[in-house]
Amino acid sequence: MGDVFHYLIDGTSGIVTGGVDGKALVAGVCSKGQVGKGYMIGQRTDLEALLGVGPLVDRVRDMLVTGGQDPYLVAVPVKGQPCGYISALSQHGDGSPATLSGYPAQNADVLVRVSTAGALGTAELEVSLDGGKTYAEPVTSATQHVLGDTGVTLIFASDAELEVGTSYACSVRCPVGPVYRTGDADSPMVEVGEASGGAVLAGAELVVQIVRGGTLNEGTFRLSTDGGDSFERTRTIPVDGKYRLPGFGVVLTFPAGTYAAGTTYTCRLLPPAPSIVDVLDALESPLAIHDVEFVYVVGESDSVDWLAAQAKAEELWGQQRPTYFKMETRLPYDHEDMSDFAAWLLSERQGIAARFVTVCPQWGEVVDTTGQARLRNAAGLQAGRVMAIPVQRAAGRVKDGPVSQLALPDGWEAIQPALEDAGFITARQYAGMDGTYWAGSRTLADETSDYRWEEPLRTVFRAVRLTRVAALKSLNDELGDPMRVNSQGGLAYLKANLENALDVMVGAGELAAYRIDIPVGQDIVNNGVQVEATLIGIPIIREIHLFNKYVYAGSKFDPRMTDED
Repeated sequence: MGDVFHYLIDGTSGIVTGGVDGKALVAGVCSKGQVGKGYMIGQRTDLEALLGVGPLVDRVRDMLVTGGQDPYLVAVPVKGQPCGYISALSQHGDGSPATLSGYPAQNADVLVRVSTAGALGTAELEVSLDGGKTYAEPVTSATQHVLGDTGVTLIFASDAELEVGTSYACSVRCPVGPVYRTGDADSPMVEVGEASGGAVLAGAELVVQIVRGGTLNEGTFRLSTDGGDSFERTRTIPVDGKYRLPGFGVVLTFPAGTYAAGTTYTCRLLPPAPSIVDVLDALESPLAIHDVEFVYVVGESDSVDWLAAQAKAEELWGQQRPTYFKMETRLPYDHEDMSDFAAWLLSERQGIAARFVTVCPQWGEVVDTTGQARLRNAAGLQAGRVMAIPVQRAAGRVKDGPVSQLALPDGWEAIQPALEDAGFITARQYAGMDGTYWAGSRTLADETSDYRWEEPLRTVFRAVRLTRVAALKSLNDELGDPMRVNSQGGLAYLKANLENALDVMVGAGELAAYRIDIPVGQDIVNNGVQVEATLIGIPIIREIHLFNKYVYAGSKFDPRMTDED
């Protein structure tokens, strides 16, 4: 009954499963899409049809622009919350300090000054909500002062002593900021408000310019949403005075009256932001489906959020899925200078050690594929660059070219070195070169960690994924006789698979070399196999020192004279 029987022997061709380098999951707020659902995005995806508008859509555009020819990312919509803020309280003059409490309910530039000195109950205060242009009648001081309809309360200690001339100031901002008018003071004040039953959908720097003077249905205007860098076509002021911006969730209201040509109105819209609780909740299902290299969380964050992201990364590590997080920070508040912004960042960084988290406070004017140039965080551009390069390469490699989409804000160079030293991802400019370049890609690891930089973290995570799959081939395999040096099974097979996996990284230039050691004398039956893998990484040139000296030709210091000898 003889015949020829065929048997398939699998796993001997040297094929190694691919890593997940260059693959990202991006979570943020948008106006469309199902919260918590992962949407696979490519270069030809119609983002507005799929996700609408919002911070998530803006950052995805940034990543696609810098993410190379074939970027792979998964966008996850997250429930958003209206964005507003109460800035830090600044005190000028002597006297007892104060604190703030509340929630931003009305735009205001608060200025409280002491008009009569003394203890609480004796001293008197004057309150201005327009930055000191006008003041309300003096009121007797108390431990708590409700500041108009701003939603903010000024709090003093019960034993506070107040001195004349001392002032306390802060800014209160809602999702729709205050409207400022430049030009004809008699032109009616244009109003900006949230659409009925809705909320602000995306951030913008609104500029409304009157082109031809006149009344409703007579005068004309043009609108910019990027601070005046580009304008839409000229339109007639509507007969009912209402002009809707559905892409931003707001309505412009032109009150009845005569508008003078050239009058300009500006207003800032704050984009919605997610809470870290909502982010982590939305990520549960996508992370169970998609295996990615990093998770990029869109929206402002602080130290509490960074620690929560580190905890989630540790959880994923425990599940054999090494993944790290990229986070953003807020933009500077109104009336907050660069030094104040840097001081806030450095205070948030103190005491934080999160080796699986990177934080990018870099912001500026970002030009995207829609032709708009808006002020926003630039982490999307950096995340896209990371997707486009191999794991061992620095995002700031100068020979790869500048970040052409980003213009740095004025004064950034004064605070950039301190922020980079503290572990933040920043951008910079180099004397003698045009354009903006990413500086060192830092993580929030402590100063003694091997993973202070993003490149070692990416390289090790890739190696861990590859060697884990390679090692799994030996799980429940026969050990064989460890005393037989030429054994082709057992430990020899395990070591060969690990070496094969890491050879892929060496061949790609992601590692310089490696060493796999399986110590002898192990109690393998009871404790399993212990394997020591030493990954020899590619060094990064992070600083160059050039020493120039000048000598006269033909002198004894001319090195050519020595060469001739």
